[in-house]
Amino acid sequence: MTFVKNILSAILILFVLAAKAGGSFVFIGDTAHKLFYASNNEIYTPDKSTLLYFQKGNIFFTGMNDDRSSIFLLTSSLNFNSDNLELLYEKDNRFATYSFIHNKLYLGKNESEEFREKNELIHVMRAKKWLAFYASYDDSLLAFYLADSLPSSTAIIVAYSLARKLNLESKITSKQYSIPFDDPQFSTIKPIIGNPTTNEWIWDGKLLRPRWNVDQRLVWTFDGQTAKPRYGDNFFDQFNWDGETLKLANRTDNTKEWTYDGNTMKPVWGNDESNTYIIVNGIVKPATGVYPEKEWKMEGNIPVPVLMLILSGIARPF
Repeated sequence: MTFVKNILSAILILFVLAAKAGGSFVFIGDTAHKLFYASNNEIYTPDKSTLLYFQKGNIFFTGMNDDRSSIFLLTSSLNFNSDNLELLYEKDNRFATYSFIHNKLYLGKNESEEFREKNELIHVMRAKKWLAFYASYDDSLLAFYLADSLPSSTAIIVAYSLARKLNLESKITSKQYSIPFDDPQFSTIKPIIGNPTTNEWIWDGKLLRPRWNVDQRLVWTFDGQTAKPRYGDNFFDQFNWDGETLKLANRTDNTKEWTYDGNTMKPVWGNDESNTYIIVNGIVKPATGVYPEKEWKMEGNIPVPVLMLILSGIARPF
C-alpha cells in the first residue's frame, strides 16, 4: 500500500494545472477515468455538461431545484473529518444508510468501535493538496481529487457515490462472513416487491442475519427451541418454540406471539387477514387476498419460527 500511495503522490502533481480554481475532476481508479467534475458546492458529469447534485445547507439536491422532491441526501454534518459520529440519510429513509467520523465511511449507524471496524467501507487520506479515497476491505485506491479547491462537503458525496457505485456493502459482507451464497446449505428469503437488499435474510442452520448488513446486533440464533438475539442483554428478548407457538420466554406480550397449525402462520393478536401466511412453492405469502407487497421468495429451507421472526418484524434488518 505504501508503494501505491507514494506513486499516487508523485503523479497527482501532474494534474494540478488541469484543475481550475474552485473546481476539480474526481478521478476514479486512475487518471484515465473520471467520476465527476466538482465545482464549489456543485457536482457535474465528467464532461461538465450536466449538473447532477448540489449542496445547500445540510442537504444534497439532484438537478437544478432545491425543493422537497429534489432532495437526494441529508447529512448531520458537512465535515467528513468530524470528531463526532455523523449520519447520512437517503431521501425518505428514517434510518441512516451510512455514518462517518474521522475521514471514514461506515455502513449504517455504528456507535461503538467494535461495530465500526466491521462495517468500515472507505477511509480517506490527504496527499498534499489531494484527497485520496481507499476501500477499507483491501486498501485499494478508489478515487482522488484536488481538495484545496473544493469544500469539505465534497468528500461526503464522493464517498457515498463510491460506496453505491462499487457496491462496497457486499464486499465487506463477503469478507466478514466468507459465506458462499450459492451453497445449498444456506437459505435466503427476500421480499418480491421493493428493494431486497434492505430486507433480505440468510439462514445457515443456526444463525439468522440480514444478508447485506454486517451489524452483529441484528443476528438471531435458533436451536430448535429458543430464539434470541446473538449479542447484548437479551433475557427479555428470548422466545420459546413448542412446535405450535412462538412466544416470549420471560414476559408476556401477546402482540409478539405467533401460532402455526401445520399449514398457516399467524399472530395471536389481531385479525388482519394479510398477516396469515402460507408457503406455496417457495413463496411465503398471505393465505387469502392479494397482497403482493407482503410476498416473500424463499430459497432453501427456513424453520417456521425463524420465518415468524422475519414476518413479524421482531428480527430487524437495520
